[in-house]
Amino acid sequence: MYRKLSVVKRLAKELNIKGKIENSDRKNKRFMITLDDNSIIHFGLFPYKGQGTFIDHHDEKLLNAWQARHRVILKDGEPAYLNIYSPLYYSWHLLW
Repeated sequence: MYRKLSVVKRLAKELNIKGKIENSDRKNKRFMITLDDNSIIHFGLFPYKGQGTFIDHHDEKLLNAWQARHRVILKDGEPAYLNIYSPLYYSWHLLW
């Protein structure tokens, strides 16, 4: 079971996501990002059960199912995957 920090950093650069990405110091989170305003957001379950995330298995069917489940989650009245202060934003864009 690997964290794949280099993969996540490459994806963040390609998507122009600003912030410093590191392995999380929380025992149940995979990564953390420190934003320019010094906000720290931990995201990704670790150690993960089963097949992990899309960066681990590259299975489109699992990707579509995960996104369908998480698309309906709201934060402050908007989809959480569109809010840069939501951990789901980083899981959606960098892990899935």
